[in-house]
Amino acid sequence: MTQPENPVVGQIPRPSRLYTFIDEPREFALFFLEGQRFVHDLALIHPVSGPGFAYFRDTVLSVQPMVAFLKHGEQFGFYVDSKEPFFRLKIETAHHGQTRCMLIPDDFRQFPEAMHGLVRVQKLFPNNKAPYESIVEAKGLALKEIINHVLRESFQTNSAVIVSDKADQSVLLHQLPLLPNAPDEYDFSMKRVRERRDGLLEKVEPIFARALQEPEDIGPAFADIGFRYLAVREVAFQCSCSRERMVQNLRPIYQREGEKLFEPDSDTLEVVCEYCKKRYPISRNDLRGSADPLN
Repeated sequence: MTQPENPVVGQIPRPSRLYTFIDEPREFALFFLEGQRFVHDLALIHPVSGPGFAYFRDTVLSVQPMVAFLKHGEQFGFYVDSKEPFFRLKIETAHHGQTRCMLIPDDFRQFPEAMHGLVRVQKLFPNNKAPYESIVEAKGLALKEIINHVLRESFQTNSAVIVSDKADQSVLLHQLPLLPNAPDEYDFSMKRVRERRDGLLEKVEPIFARALQEPEDIGPAFADIGFRYLAVREVAFQCSCSRERMVQNLRPIYQREGEKLFEPDSDTLEVVCEYCKKRYPISRNDLRGSADPLN
């Protein structure tokens, strides 16, 4: 598989969208992520390049279609703490498609065939309901195996992901539970999902190769391979950071470390959001909790 480089910034693609389709027997749903703008913006925000960016891209394109499993108001986070090779990867996304992510170190230059460390998935619910969390110890697992485990164990679905190496797009194939009183039965298993995925590969690859972006082109393309269009939602990078949050997070550290946080000849320090790279100047008065710390 050819790993794409960090793309050269040129013409800005259309907003990215996640499309939902269903096959005629109502056995499988197919979620198509048209992610060209998504990856374009990822490249602008994060300085990772070469194989490191290719790994970042493939992970984002694998994880983002899981938004389809979220109900209104729900969010989930996908976190990788790899010891070998060393890197930290975070993807946080919500039902409405707004996402933020990060990969450190910034000079990560590998596309690891396997990793050793921890993979954590956290699902958040509205109304302060207790979150769901699962932790996987990865001992030499490849990205594909990690994604399969998350789909099977964390989301408890019979699903498989296909990531294109020709366009910044991906497909999540999901087997639907058998409807009550359905006239026919089918094999509800991962074996059946793998068979269906393998059968779709030669049909999906030409769609990837066309790098379609317009809804009026995408719908008919999947209709031609037996899937009926149901819905679409936009997906985009959007960070929830703010200067106020940065101050709140730094105040406990300032209480412990005091003036060590500041250079001797400076009254401010600069804090950079690890997700969107936005810079915030923070002063001593901000951290001391003055009457009007944010003005």
